[in-house]
Amino acid sequence: MEIFVNGLFVPVHDGAEPYRGYLIAADGVVVDTGAGTPDIPAQATVVDLAGKLVVPGFVSAHSHLWQSVFRGIADGCSTYGWIAQLHQRFGARFTEADMYAFTMHGGRDLLRHGITTVCNHTHNFGSGAEGQWRAALDLPMRTVYAHSPTHSATAAERLAGIEWFQETTATVDDQRILARSYNTTWPMSAPEMRKESALLAEYGIGQHLHYLEDPTVIERQRAEFPLLLDTGRVTSDTVFAHFIHTTPEIVAEAGKRGAAMVWNPLSNGRLGSGIPDIAAYQAAGVRVGLGVDGQASADVADPFQNMRTGLYLLRGLAKNAGVLSSRDILRMHTLGSAEALGVASRVGSLEPGKFADFVVLDPDRPSTGPLADDVYAHTVLALSAANVVDVRVGGHSVSTGLFDTPDTGDAHERVARLRAAL
Repeated sequence: MEIFVNGLFVPVHDGAEPYRGYLIAADGVVVDTGAGTPDIPAQATVVDLAGKLVVPGFVSAHSHLWQSVFRGIADGCSTYGWIAQLHQRFGARFTEADMYAFTMHGGRDLLRHGITTVCNHTHNFGSGAEGQWRAALDLPMRTVYAHSPTHSATAAERLAGIEWFQETTATVDDQRILARSYNTTWPMSAPEMRKESALLAEYGIGQHLHYLEDPTVIERQRAEFPLLLDTGRVTSDTVFAHFIHTTPEIVAEAGKRGAAMVWNPLSNGRLGSGIPDIAAYQAAGVRVGLGVDGQASADVADPFQNMRTGLYLLRGLAKNAGVLSSRDILRMHTLGSAEALGVASRVGSLEPGKFADFVVLDPDRPSTGPLADDVYAHTVLALSAANVVDVRVGGHSVSTGLFDTPDTGDAHERVARLRAAL
């Protein structure tokens, strides 16, 4: 049993307020929280968090961890120009060992920034699927694993890929792999799409789609929405990544069917993709989460920068500083992202029964001045990843080596080899 005392805890779930007190974890799960000082059993491990803020571990509802070693690439390009410079230049050269090393690099980077649960939306370039899967099992974080077939896969190959994914992942430790999803792309014939959607539903595998991201394909992708509806692509197990250039009709139907979307402010801004109407989505019942996306398009895996970028973009667009609050967006990058991924019963807030995954922040390292009366505002607007002093997964610190040891492994050598082969 581990008892964390004297911290200022920000639990984020609805109806809960920040409190100065304690959190008790046993077997990796929160068993009690409260103000003041608890009774401390003789055998308990006590961790004093005096002067520290504690927030739930951040959840990135859409990331591509392998991209961590390709930052700064294709600056000034929109989505498809960026894809040409990264995927099309390097993809065919990736080995399983490359993708393992790159994914490990990316996952540790998210942990360093306080992200304890990630939806890792993988890519398969003819190789790489097994390397990314092995990395998910080896990283000390929780994963919602989104498998992708190769872009050129036939309908039969895609179905075979789902069977492989089911056989490979169905019996793994569900404390590490919280859920599974599949990159459902198109074009395919409508009967093939229906068959694929039905097989995914049978196996309890969700669907994760990049959709309405780039402004150059708005009309074509909007026109395809009825096909998605007809073929089972829009359900309560569907997550739309980006989902920027919608229509009121698309949003209403997505909300009616219980779908979720993931907002990625950093990468959307960097690639010039646009700004989604988050308020309209929420009003329609669409679950909204936040993702830091891949580090090759967002460049930093920093939930604080991600929250502020999104908050400021929406306020500036609306010319209204009250359009979204700091409390709202902190919830969105924790519990809201867990809700979007369908794992909110296990992560996303500091509640008994959930995993003891949290981030310890020191507002004096570096100093951000006296805490504001509004703890949410101070946390979101003034703190940064530089204030992260400890990251806990299941109550256990995973911070050893994250902050004081360069995490390069052989990633530099692998990227140099790939670039030399161009």
